[in-house]
Amino acid sequence: MMMAPEQYVEQFENASYQEILKVKNELVSEISKFEHDYDMEDPDCEVKPGPDVHYQWNLEALGLIAPMLSKAFNREYEWGV
Repeated sequence: MMMAPEQYVEQFENASYQEILKVKNELVSEISKFEHDYDMEDPDCEVKPGPDVHYQWNLEALGLIAPMLSKAFNREYEWGV
């Protein structure tokens, strides 16, 4: 069973900007991989739940991690917006 995106993102609540940036980059990489192989030619696409579910999960997690990235940046670099 997959963890809910909200639950996944919670673990980075107090993470550093660099740690959250790494998570964001991993999510973007997975999203991009799916978008460039949406016809499922990649042999790794034989997983359950299917790649489309992973794609949606990654999009949701990215939507949640983006504000955290912004807050961490402002907190560490004191450039408050």
